[in-house]
Amino acid sequence: MAARSGEHPKLAIVGASGTVGGQLAELLGQRDFTYAELKLFGAPASARAKPILADEPGPEVNELESPAELAGFDVVFLATPSTPAAAILAASPASIQIDLSAANRVPTADQPLVAPGLTSRERVLELRPGRAFGIPHPAAQIIATVLRTLAIDAEFVGANVLLGASGAGREAIATLFNQSADLLNARLDLADEETQTAFNLFLPEDADELAGAIAAQVAELRRKPHALAVQIARGPIFHGAAVAIFLPYRADLPSWAARLREAPGLILVESGEASGTVEAAGQEAVIVKLTASRAGATLWCVFDAARVAALSAIWVAETVSA
Repeated sequence: MAARSGEHPKLAIVGASGTVGGQLAELLGQRDFTYAELKLFGAPASARAKPILADEPGPEVNELESPAELAGFDVVFLATPSTPAAAILAASPASIQIDLSAANRVPTADQPLVAPGLTSRERVLELRPGRAFGIPHPAAQIIATVLRTLAIDAEFVGANVLLGASGAGREAIATLFNQSADLLNARLDLADEETQTAFNLFLPEDADELAGAIAAQVAELRRKPHALAVQIARGPIFHGAAVAIFLPYRADLPSWAARLREAPGLILVESGEASGTVEAAGQEAVIVKLTASRAGATLWCVFDAARVAALSAIWVAETVSA
Protein backbone atom coordinates (compact mmCIF):
# COMPACT_ATOMS: atom_id res chain seq x y z
CA MET A 1 0.00 0.00 0.00
CA ALA A 2 1.02 3.59 -0.50
CA ALA A 3 0.01 4.13 3.14
CA ARG A 4 -0.38 1.72 6.02
CA SER A 5 -3.68 -0.17 6.07
CA GLY A 6 -6.50 1.97 7.46
CA GLU A 7 -4.59 5.24 7.02
CA HIS A 8 -5.11 7.89 4.40
CA PRO A 9 -2.05 8.68 2.22
CA LYS A 10 0.09 11.78 2.47
CA LEU A 11 0.48 13.42 -0.94
CA ALA A 12 2.96 15.92 -2.36
CA ILE A 13 3.02 17.72 -5.71
CA VAL A 14 6.39 18.88 -6.99
CA GLY A 15 5.88 21.50 -9.68
CA ALA A 16 2.59 22.76 -8.26
CA SER A 17 3.24 26.26 -9.65
CA GLY A 18 3.20 24.90 -13.22
CA THR A 19 0.32 24.15 -15.57
CA VAL A 20 0.00 20.41 -14.89
CA GLY A 21 0.84 20.77 -11.21
CA GLY A 22 -1.91 23.35 -10.86
CA GLN A 23 -4.36 20.96 -12.50
CA LEU A 24 -3.31 18.20 -10.09
CA ALA A 25 -3.97 20.40 -7.07
CA GLU A 26 -7.33 21.54 -8.45
CA LEU A 27 -8.55 18.05 -9.36
CA LEU A 28 -7.45 16.51 -6.06
CA GLY A 29 -9.66 19.06 -4.35
CA GLN A 30 -12.64 18.09 -6.52
CA ARG A 31 -12.46 14.30 -6.42
CA ASP A 32 -13.67 11.83 -3.82
CA PHE A 33 -10.11 10.92 -2.85
CA THR A 34 -9.44 11.15 0.87
CA TYR A 35 -5.88 11.93 1.91
CA ALA A 36 -4.25 12.86 5.20
CA GLU A 37 -2.14 15.71 3.81
CA LEU A 38 -1.43 17.49 0.52
CA LYS A 39 1.70 19.63 0.31
CA LEU A 40 2.61 21.71 -2.72
CA PHE A 41 6.16 22.36 -3.87
CA GLY A 42 7.22 24.62 -6.71
CA ALA A 43 9.97 26.76 -8.12
CA PRO A 44 11.27 29.69 -6.06
CA ALA A 45 8.75 32.54 -6.07
CA SER A 46 11.20 34.76 -7.99
CA ALA A 47 11.44 32.18 -10.80
CA ARG A 48 7.72 31.53 -11.27
CA ALA A 49 5.98 32.89 -14.34
CA LYS A 50 3.78 35.84 -13.40
CA PRO A 51 0.07 35.28 -14.07
CA ILE A 52 -1.34 36.97 -17.17
CA LEU A 53 -4.28 38.30 -15.21
CA ALA A 54 -4.56 38.90 -11.48
CA ASP A 55 -6.05 35.83 -9.83
CA GLU A 56 -7.24 35.20 -6.32
CA PRO A 57 -4.45 33.94 -4.05
CA GLY A 58 -4.06 30.17 -4.34
CA PRO A 59 -2.84 27.63 -1.81
CA GLU A 60 0.64 27.99 -0.38
CA VAL A 61 3.41 26.65 -2.61
CA ASN A 62 6.68 25.78 -0.90
CA GLU A 63 10.14 25.85 -2.44
CA LEU A 64 11.69 22.37 -2.57
CA GLU A 65 15.32 22.59 -1.51
CA SER A 66 16.12 18.87 -1.33
CA PRO A 67 14.47 15.53 -2.24
CA ALA A 68 14.86 14.65 1.44
CA GLU A 69 11.93 16.98 2.17
CA LEU A 70 9.70 14.44 0.44
CA ALA A 71 10.53 11.65 2.88
CA GLY A 72 7.44 10.56 4.76
CA PHE A 73 5.05 11.16 1.89
CA ASP A 74 3.25 8.13 0.50
CA VAL A 75 2.70 9.46 -3.04
CA VAL A 76 4.69 12.19 -4.78
CA PHE A 77 3.58 13.67 -8.10
CA LEU A 78 6.50 14.92 -10.21
CA ALA A 79 5.05 17.62 -12.48
CA THR A 80 8.48 19.01 -13.30
CA PRO A 81 10.96 18.89 -16.20
CA SER A 82 13.07 15.75 -16.58
CA THR A 83 16.24 17.01 -14.85
CA PRO A 84 14.75 17.86 -11.42
CA ALA A 85 12.46 14.84 -11.66
CA ALA A 86 15.46 12.56 -12.25
CA ALA A 87 17.17 13.85 -9.09
CA ILE A 88 14.09 13.06 -7.03
CA LEU A 89 13.64 9.64 -8.65
CA ALA A 90 17.29 8.79 -7.89
CA ALA A 91 16.73 9.65 -4.22
CA SER A 92 13.39 7.78 -4.17
CA PRO A 93 12.19 9.54 -1.01
CA ALA A 94 8.53 8.42 -1.12
CA SER A 95 6.77 5.08 -1.31
CA ILE A 96 5.38 5.88 -4.77
CA GLN A 97 6.63 8.43 -7.30
CA ILE A 98 4.34 9.36 -10.21
CA ASP A 99 6.51 10.92 -12.89
CA LEU A 100 4.74 13.19 -15.38
CA SER A 101 8.04 14.22 -16.99
CA ALA A 102 8.03 10.74 -18.59
CA ALA A 103 5.63 12.23 -21.16
CA ASN A 104 8.57 13.55 -23.17
CA ARG A 105 10.75 10.43 -23.10
CA VAL A 106 10.97 7.01 -24.65
CA PRO A 107 9.76 4.43 -22.07
CA THR A 108 12.36 2.50 -20.08
CA ALA A 109 12.20 -0.92 -18.45
CA ASP A 110 12.73 0.45 -14.93
CA GLN A 111 9.77 2.87 -15.07
CA PRO A 112 6.49 1.30 -16.22
CA LEU A 113 4.24 3.53 -18.31
CA VAL A 114 0.60 3.34 -17.18
CA ALA A 115 -2.67 5.02 -18.11
CA PRO A 116 -6.39 4.50 -17.36
CA GLY A 117 -8.20 2.40 -19.93
CA LEU A 118 -4.92 1.00 -21.23
CA THR A 119 -3.38 -0.45 -18.05
CA SER A 120 -5.46 -2.61 -15.74
CA ARG A 121 -5.70 -1.75 -12.05
CA GLU A 122 -4.39 -5.24 -11.32
CA ARG A 123 -1.26 -4.47 -13.36
CA VAL A 124 -0.69 -1.22 -11.44
CA LEU A 125 -0.99 -3.05 -8.13
CA GLU A 126 1.48 -5.70 -9.31
CA LEU A 127 4.00 -2.96 -10.09
CA ARG A 128 3.27 -0.92 -6.97
CA PRO A 129 5.94 -1.88 -4.37
CA GLY A 130 8.74 0.71 -4.42
CA ARG A 131 7.93 1.81 -7.94
CA ALA A 132 8.09 5.01 -9.94
CA PHE A 133 5.27 5.14 -12.46
CA GLY A 134 5.56 7.05 -15.72
CA ILE A 135 2.61 9.01 -17.12
CA PRO A 136 2.54 9.06 -20.94
CA HIS A 137 2.18 12.07 -23.16
CA PRO A 138 -1.56 12.83 -23.48
CA ALA A 139 -1.29 12.51 -27.26
CA ALA A 140 0.21 9.02 -26.90
CA GLN A 141 -2.54 8.03 -24.48
CA ILE A 142 -5.24 9.24 -26.89
CA ILE A 143 -3.71 7.58 -29.96
CA ALA A 144 -3.36 4.30 -28.05
CA THR A 145 -6.94 4.56 -26.78
CA VAL A 146 -8.33 5.11 -30.28
CA LEU A 147 -6.28 2.24 -31.74
CA ARG A 148 -7.43 -0.08 -28.97
CA THR A 149 -11.06 0.96 -29.38
CA LEU A 150 -10.98 0.29 -33.12
CA ALA A 151 -8.80 -2.85 -32.80
CA ILE A 152 -6.13 -1.36 -35.08
CA ASP A 153 -3.01 -3.51 -34.81
CA ALA A 154 -0.88 -4.11 -37.91
CA GLU A 155 -2.08 -1.32 -40.22
CA PHE A 156 -0.02 1.79 -40.88
CA VAL A 157 -1.18 4.76 -38.82
CA GLY A 158 -0.35 8.43 -39.23
CA ALA A 159 -0.86 11.07 -36.54
CA ASN A 160 -0.41 14.84 -36.51
CA VAL A 161 -0.14 16.29 -33.01
CA LEU A 162 -0.89 20.00 -32.57
CA LEU A 163 0.28 21.31 -29.20
CA GLY A 164 -0.81 24.53 -27.51
CA ALA A 165 1.18 26.82 -25.22
CA SER A 166 -0.07 25.19 -22.01
CA GLY A 167 1.91 22.06 -22.88
CA ALA A 168 5.11 24.05 -22.46
CA GLY A 169 4.11 25.61 -19.12
CA ARG A 170 2.79 28.90 -17.81
CA GLU A 171 5.77 30.86 -19.12
CA ALA A 172 4.87 29.77 -22.67
CA ILE A 173 1.27 30.88 -22.10
CA ALA A 174 2.47 34.28 -20.91
CA THR A 175 4.80 34.58 -23.91
CA LEU A 176 2.00 33.79 -26.36
CA PHE A 177 -0.28 36.32 -24.65
CA ASN A 178 2.33 39.08 -24.69
CA GLN A 179 3.42 38.41 -28.27
CA SER A 180 -0.19 38.40 -29.47
CA ALA A 181 -0.85 41.74 -27.79
CA ASP A 182 2.35 43.24 -29.19
CA LEU A 183 1.63 41.96 -32.70
CA LEU A 184 -1.91 43.35 -32.70
CA ASN A 185 -0.52 46.72 -31.59
CA ALA A 186 2.24 46.62 -34.26
CA ARG A 187 5.03 46.64 -31.71
CA LEU A 188 6.31 43.05 -31.76
CA ASP A 189 10.10 43.07 -31.55
CA LEU A 190 11.67 39.62 -31.19
CA ALA A 191 15.23 38.86 -30.17
CA ASP A 192 17.40 37.07 -32.74
CA GLU A 193 16.96 33.64 -31.11
CA GLU A 194 13.32 34.13 -30.08
CA THR A 195 10.56 32.17 -31.87
CA GLN A 196 7.34 33.89 -32.79
CA THR A 197 4.55 31.84 -31.25
CA ALA A 198 1.74 34.37 -31.81
CA PHE A 199 -0.26 33.80 -35.00
CA ASN A 200 2.22 31.13 -36.07
CA LEU A 201 2.12 27.39 -36.72
CA PHE A 202 5.55 25.79 -36.59
CA LEU A 203 7.61 22.69 -35.85
CA PRO A 204 9.33 23.02 -32.45
CA GLU A 205 13.02 22.23 -32.11
CA ASP A 206 12.30 18.98 -30.30
CA ALA A 207 9.61 17.84 -32.79
CA ASP A 208 11.46 14.75 -34.05
CA GLU A 209 12.54 13.66 -30.57
CA LEU A 210 9.03 14.06 -29.14
CA ALA A 211 7.46 12.30 -32.13
CA GLY A 212 9.74 9.31 -31.54
CA ALA A 213 8.88 9.28 -27.84
CA ILE A 214 5.14 9.37 -28.51
CA ALA A 215 5.36 6.53 -31.05
CA ALA A 216 7.35 4.42 -28.56
CA GLN A 217 4.85 5.21 -25.78
CA VAL A 218 1.91 4.09 -27.93
CA ALA A 219 3.68 0.77 -28.57
CA GLU A 220 4.40 0.40 -24.83
CA LEU A 221 0.84 1.22 -23.77
CA ARG A 222 -0.61 -1.24 -26.25
CA ARG A 223 2.15 -3.77 -25.54
CA LYS A 224 2.63 -4.37 -29.25
CA PRO A 225 4.63 -2.67 -32.05
CA HIS A 226 2.86 -0.25 -34.40
CA ALA A 227 3.68 1.16 -37.83
CA LEU A 228 3.04 4.66 -36.53
CA ALA A 229 4.31 7.92 -38.04
CA VAL A 230 3.92 11.01 -35.84
CA GLN A 231 4.36 14.68 -36.71
CA ILE A 232 4.51 17.38 -33.99
CA ALA A 233 3.56 21.04 -34.47
CA ARG A 234 3.00 24.00 -32.15
CA GLY A 235 0.12 26.40 -32.71
CA PRO A 236 -1.06 29.74 -31.25
CA ILE A 237 -3.40 28.03 -28.79
CA PHE A 238 -3.41 28.98 -25.12
CA HIS A 239 -5.04 25.85 -23.69
CA GLY A 240 -5.83 22.53 -25.28
CA ALA A 241 -4.29 20.37 -27.97
CA ALA A 242 -5.35 18.25 -30.93
CA VAL A 243 -4.43 15.00 -32.63
CA ALA A 244 -5.45 14.07 -36.18
CA ILE A 245 -5.21 10.30 -36.69
CA PHE A 246 -5.18 8.87 -40.23
CA LEU A 247 -6.26 5.25 -40.74
CA PRO A 248 -6.54 3.14 -43.90
CA TYR A 249 -9.88 1.73 -45.01
CA ARG A 250 -11.05 -1.50 -43.38
CA ALA A 251 -14.14 -3.59 -43.94
CA ASP A 252 -15.37 -2.88 -40.39
CA LEU A 253 -15.10 0.92 -40.75
CA PRO A 254 -18.91 1.36 -40.65
CA SER A 255 -18.86 0.09 -37.04
CA TRP A 256 -16.22 2.54 -35.85
CA ALA A 257 -18.62 5.32 -34.86
CA ALA A 258 -20.53 2.98 -32.55
CA ARG A 259 -17.29 1.75 -30.94
CA LEU A 260 -16.04 5.29 -30.37
CA ARG A 261 -19.39 6.35 -28.95
CA GLU A 262 -19.26 3.56 -26.35
CA ALA A 263 -15.61 4.01 -25.37
CA PRO A 264 -14.99 5.51 -21.88
CA GLY A 265 -13.27 8.88 -21.95
CA LEU A 266 -14.25 9.70 -25.53
CA ILE A 267 -17.08 11.98 -26.71
CA LEU A 268 -17.98 11.39 -30.36
CA VAL A 269 -19.47 14.49 -31.98
CA GLU A 270 -21.68 14.44 -35.05
CA SER A 271 -21.15 16.45 -38.21
CA GLY A 272 -21.69 20.15 -37.62
CA GLU A 273 -21.07 20.04 -33.86
CA ALA A 274 -18.29 22.18 -32.41
CA SER A 275 -15.04 20.25 -32.01
CA GLY A 276 -12.27 22.76 -31.35
CA THR A 277 -9.70 23.21 -28.60
CA VAL A 278 -11.91 25.87 -26.99
CA GLU A 279 -14.63 23.27 -26.41
CA ALA A 280 -12.05 20.84 -25.01
CA ALA A 281 -10.59 23.24 -22.41
CA GLY A 282 -11.51 22.03 -18.94
CA GLN A 283 -13.01 18.78 -20.26
CA GLU A 284 -12.01 15.48 -18.71
CA ALA A 285 -13.01 13.57 -21.86
CA VAL A 286 -11.55 13.75 -25.37
CA ILE A 287 -13.80 15.17 -28.10
CA VAL A 288 -13.58 13.04 -31.25
CA LYS A 289 -14.93 13.63 -34.76
CA LEU A 290 -14.80 10.77 -37.29
CA THR A 291 -14.64 11.44 -41.03
CA ALA A 292 -14.79 8.32 -43.21
CA SER A 293 -14.42 7.70 -46.93
CA ARG A 294 -13.54 4.88 -49.30
CA ALA A 295 -9.87 5.72 -48.81
CA GLY A 296 -9.96 5.43 -45.04
CA ALA A 297 -10.76 7.57 -42.03
CA THR A 298 -9.56 10.63 -40.16
CA LEU A 299 -10.20 11.10 -36.46
CA TRP A 300 -9.94 14.66 -35.17
CA CYS A 301 -9.36 14.54 -31.40
CA VAL A 302 -9.25 17.66 -29.23
CA PHE A 303 -8.40 17.61 -25.53
CA ASP A 304 -7.09 19.54 -22.54
CA ALA A 305 -3.57 18.11 -22.38
CA ALA A 306 -2.77 19.29 -18.85
CA ARG A 307 -6.05 17.90 -17.54
CA VAL A 308 -5.62 14.53 -19.27
CA ALA A 309 -2.12 14.14 -17.80
CA ALA A 310 -3.25 15.18 -14.32
CA LEU A 311 -6.23 12.81 -14.36
CA SER A 312 -4.01 9.90 -15.38
CA ALA A 313 -1.61 10.62 -12.53
CA ILE A 314 -4.44 10.87 -10.01
CA TRP A 315 -5.89 7.58 -11.28
CA VAL A 316 -2.58 5.90 -10.43
CA ALA A 317 -2.55 7.49 -6.96
CA GLU A 318 -6.15 6.40 -6.30
CA THR A 319 -5.35 2.87 -7.47
CA VAL A 320 -2.28 2.37 -5.30
CA SER A 321 -3.99 3.99 -2.30
CA ALA A 322 -7.18 1.92 -2.45
